[in-house]
Amino acid sequence: MILAGAGFMYLVTNLVSEAESTTPGLENSQSRKAKEYAQYYRKDVNGDDMLNFAGVPLSKAKAVWSESTVKDKVLSYFPDFDTMKQIAEGQLNKSEFKTFLLNRLKKIEGDYLDGAINLDQARKAFEDIK
Repeated sequence: MILAGAGFMYLVTNLVSEAESTTPGLENSQSRKAKEYAQYYRKDVNGDDMLNFAGVPLSKAKAVWSESTVKDKVLSYFPDFDTMKQIAEGQLNKSEFKTFLLNRLKKIEGDYLDGAINLDQARKAFEDIK
Protein backbone atom coordinates (compact mmCIF):
# COMPACT_ATOMS: atom_id res chain seq x y z
CA MET A 1 0.00 0.00 0.00
CA ILE A 2 2.78 2.42 0.94
CA LEU A 3 4.72 1.45 -2.17
CA ALA A 4 1.68 2.12 -4.34
CA GLY A 5 1.22 5.55 -2.69
CA ALA A 6 4.86 6.43 -3.22
CA GLY A 7 4.63 5.35 -6.87
CA PHE A 8 1.53 7.48 -7.36
CA MET A 9 3.23 10.55 -5.82
CA TYR A 10 6.27 10.01 -8.05
CA LEU A 11 4.04 9.83 -11.12
CA VAL A 12 2.06 12.95 -10.21
CA THR A 13 5.20 14.92 -9.41
CA ASN A 14 6.81 13.99 -12.72
CA LEU A 15 3.67 14.80 -14.68
CA VAL A 16 3.36 18.24 -13.06
CA SER A 17 7.08 18.94 -13.63
CA GLU A 18 6.82 17.89 -17.25
CA ALA A 19 3.70 19.99 -17.77
CA GLU A 20 5.42 23.05 -16.27
CA SER A 21 8.47 22.64 -18.46
CA THR A 22 6.53 22.10 -21.71
CA THR A 23 3.61 24.48 -21.18
CA PRO A 24 4.65 28.15 -21.16
CA GLY A 25 1.61 29.27 -19.17
CA LEU A 26 2.35 26.81 -16.38
CA GLU A 27 5.95 27.84 -15.88
CA ASN A 28 6.38 28.94 -12.28
CA SER A 29 7.74 32.39 -11.49
CA GLN A 30 10.96 31.00 -10.05
CA SER A 31 11.69 29.16 -13.28
CA ARG A 32 10.97 32.27 -15.35
CA LYS A 33 13.19 34.34 -13.07
CA ALA A 34 16.03 31.81 -13.34
CA LYS A 35 15.84 31.94 -17.14
CA GLU A 36 15.78 35.74 -17.11
CA TYR A 37 18.70 36.02 -14.66
CA ALA A 38 20.82 33.50 -16.63
CA GLN A 39 21.68 36.23 -19.14
CA TYR A 40 23.75 38.02 -16.48
CA TYR A 41 25.97 34.99 -15.75
CA ARG A 42 29.08 33.78 -17.47
CA LYS A 43 31.88 31.43 -16.43
CA ASP A 44 35.49 32.42 -15.94
CA VAL A 45 38.43 30.22 -16.98
CA ASN A 46 38.16 28.30 -13.68
CA GLY A 47 34.47 27.60 -14.20
CA ASP A 48 33.37 30.04 -11.48
CA ASP A 49 30.21 32.10 -11.97
CA MET A 50 30.74 35.72 -12.92
CA LEU A 51 28.06 38.40 -12.97
CA ASN A 52 28.02 40.80 -15.90
CA PHE A 53 26.08 43.93 -14.98
CA ALA A 54 27.55 46.28 -17.61
CA GLY A 55 24.82 48.69 -18.62
CA VAL A 56 22.29 47.06 -16.29
CA PRO A 57 20.20 49.40 -14.10
CA LEU A 58 21.19 49.26 -10.43
CA SER A 59 17.73 48.09 -9.35
CA LYS A 60 17.86 45.12 -11.75
CA ALA A 61 21.44 44.24 -10.73
CA LYS A 62 20.39 44.27 -7.06
CA ALA A 63 17.51 41.89 -7.82
CA VAL A 64 19.79 39.47 -9.68
CA TRP A 65 22.47 39.76 -6.98
CA SER A 66 20.01 38.92 -4.20
CA GLU A 67 19.46 35.47 -5.72
CA SER A 68 22.90 34.83 -7.17
CA THR A 69 25.44 32.12 -6.51
CA VAL A 70 28.09 34.84 -6.34
CA LYS A 71 26.31 36.44 -3.38
CA ASP A 72 26.14 33.04 -1.70
CA LYS A 73 29.87 32.53 -2.25
CA VAL A 74 30.76 35.99 -0.93
CA LEU A 75 28.51 35.50 2.10
CA SER A 76 30.07 32.10 2.84
CA TYR A 77 33.27 33.96 3.85
CA PHE A 78 31.51 36.28 6.31
CA PRO A 79 32.98 37.92 8.44
CA ASP A 80 36.26 37.79 6.50
CA PHE A 81 35.62 41.14 4.83
CA ASP A 82 38.91 41.13 2.89
CA THR A 83 38.08 37.81 1.22
CA MET A 84 34.51 38.94 0.60
CA LYS A 85 35.78 42.06 -1.19
CA GLN A 86 38.31 40.00 -3.19
CA ILE A 87 35.59 37.66 -4.45
CA ALA A 88 33.30 40.56 -5.32
CA GLU A 89 36.20 42.25 -7.15
CA GLY A 90 36.94 39.13 -9.14
CA GLN A 91 33.45 37.86 -9.91
CA LEU A 92 31.68 41.09 -10.83
CA ASN A 93 32.53 43.06 -13.94
CA LYS A 94 33.08 46.79 -13.78
CA SER A 95 29.63 48.26 -13.25
CA GLU A 96 27.61 50.64 -11.14
CA PHE A 97 26.54 47.69 -9.00
CA LYS A 98 30.13 46.58 -8.32
CA THR A 99 30.99 50.07 -7.07
CA PHE A 100 27.82 50.12 -4.97
CA LEU A 101 28.51 46.68 -3.47
CA LEU A 102 32.15 47.34 -2.61
CA ASN A 103 31.24 50.66 -0.97
CA ARG A 104 28.47 48.93 0.97
CA LEU A 105 30.86 46.18 2.12
CA LYS A 106 33.37 48.81 3.29
CA LYS A 107 30.66 50.66 5.21
CA ILE A 108 29.38 47.50 6.89
CA GLU A 109 32.94 46.51 7.79
CA GLY A 110 33.66 49.99 9.17
CA ASP A 111 30.46 50.03 11.22
CA TYR A 112 31.29 46.59 12.61
CA LEU A 113 34.91 47.45 13.46
CA ASP A 114 33.81 50.74 15.07
CA GLY A 115 31.33 48.84 17.25
CA ALA A 116 28.30 50.60 15.76
CA ILE A 117 26.81 47.22 14.80
CA ASN A 118 27.39 43.69 16.04
CA LEU A 119 28.25 40.63 13.95
CA ASP A 120 24.60 39.61 13.46
CA GLN A 121 23.65 43.11 12.37
CA ALA A 122 26.58 43.20 9.95
CA ARG A 123 25.53 39.89 8.41
CA LYS A 124 21.91 41.05 8.11
CA ALA A 125 23.02 44.32 6.49
CA PHE A 126 24.95 42.36 3.88
CA GLU A 127 22.17 39.83 3.29
CA ASP A 128 19.66 42.66 2.83
CA ILE A 129 21.46 44.34 -0.05
CA LYS A 130 18.62 44.72 -2.52
